[in-house]
Amino acid sequence: MSNSDPSPYFSVVIPTYNRARQVAAAVASVLDQEFADFEIIVVDDGSTDDTRSVLAEIKDHRFFYQGKENGERGAARNYGARLARGRYINYFDSDDLMYPIHLRHAMEMIRSWDEPEFFHLGYDFKTTDGNVVRVINNFDDGISTRVLFDNVLSCNGVFVRHDIAMQFPFEENRVLASAEDWELWIRLLSRFKLYYSNQVTTSVVGHDQRSIFTIKPEKVIQRDTFMIECLHKDAHVMKTFGSRFAKFRAERFTFWMLCLTQSGRKKEVMTTAIRAIMVYPLILISRRFLASIRKTLFSL
Repeated sequence: MSNSDPSPYFSVVIPTYNRARQVAAAVASVLDQEFADFEIIVVDDGSTDDTRSVLAEIKDHRFFYQGKENGERGAARNYGARLARGRYINYFDSDDLMYPIHLRHAMEMIRSWDEPEFFHLGYDFKTTDGNVVRVINNFDDGISTRVLFDNVLSCNGVFVRHDIAMQFPFEENRVLASAEDWELWIRLLSRFKLYYSNQVTTSVVGHDQRSIFTIKPEKVIQRDTFMIECLHKDAHVMKTFGSRFAKFRAERFTFWMLCLTQSGRKKEVMTTAIRAIMVYPLILISRRFLASIRKTLFSL
């Protein structure tokens, strides 16, 4: 990667760990873009499979491979962002795919919105055999509040202006793994308007090795506790979302209840339910709270 080369419009930063075949497909989908002014930076976060040799077969001057010691996705994304030369950074997951219009549509929206700090495009979910099972393209101006309670943003669909990405990196603590993007989005939302387009430009590819499906309840609780602490310390977050923060905490407790219910840990479900009610009494009528209680009681 030469600093003397003209800066590209986009830097696509792809962290990866032991996903040689998937990351090769992700890179191929970037190289197939209709808008060609980009660079791809794959940050190999200490893979032990044949990721390096597989990616060595890619011959394109816009593609760059960077290996590093394992440090989880937040650290890998930050590492790639520091190398990035593009006007906007798109943090892309190594097991997902871009449609050919992704970068072209992003460029058109940037010009339309006069270079916003960050924005998000629509996406869908696909099975590994290519069937679309869900489409997320219903964003509206209530998106900021919605994201506080539910991370509906796909990392693939988020573009961050380079100067903003340098000011606001991902939290690198491993404890936050699988929610490091959500924590960053909330910090950005407390400072900037989130622009959005409902044009579907990427696919999240479902498979049983995605971290969201393999994380244990203990890790979820540890992760969310750390996230709550991080956000609570941020003055901008508390100024913007302070009145809703109790509900945010209680919503995380209901997610713990769901995880604990699925693990058959009934006593901990009830203890966590009490904590949720003490923080935000109206959580009693939330769907996830009631579903966890119902499942726990009926399985006694």
